[in-house]
Amino acid sequence: MSDHPLQPSLHTGPPQPGWLHSDELFPEVDVSQRFLTAMSALAATVTVITAASPSGERNGMTATAVCSLSNDPPMLVACINRSSGLARALTQTRWFTVNLLASNQEHVAATFAGRDGRSGEERFDPDLWSAHPSGAPVLRGAASSCVCHVANGLQQATHMVLIGVVHDVILPESDPPLPLMYHMRRFTTPHQMPGDRP
Repeated sequence: MSDHPLQPSLHTGPPQPGWLHSDELFPEVDVSQRFLTAMSALAATVTVITAASPSGERNGMTATAVCSLSNDPPMLVACINRSSGLARALTQTRWFTVNLLASNQEHVAATFAGRDGRSGEERFDPDLWSAHPSGAPVLRGAASSCVCHVANGLQQATHMVLIGVVHDVILPESDPPLPLMYHMRRFTTPHQMPGDRP
């Protein structure tokens, strides 16, 4: 039994006698495809996560699986494909940047999602990128950029779950731009509500 009335104990062992397995409950349901459809409704800010190898070779990928974890100390969580060049660079240096894209940076998101066929260093337009003192690439004109050092990580299925301690935050000098978002498998921006700044 749980010590807290609002936190019932969770059985993590083998199914108990009389329990039905998921494939018995839903024998004809393609859970993977339905899950992808369900998650496409989860609107999220688009980021490009970047890192550089010890030799300076840069890698990055577009991602929406990012969230804050703690403010004291500042920490965030990011999920990346474990077979990517970005993952290989991270295992060597442990430094990475989460660049939150502005609404006018859809082309950057598309590039780092592999939509134009470029990979690795080819994705980094020299006019758009600079290097942080840590070596992690930072996107110019982003809504914000958080430079992080990996504190912990977990490999699960196809992805790595990174816990990063935020060591630096780069913000725009003027008002922050509207973010680029991803919703229902397309890029979009938040609708401006009455009273919002233009």
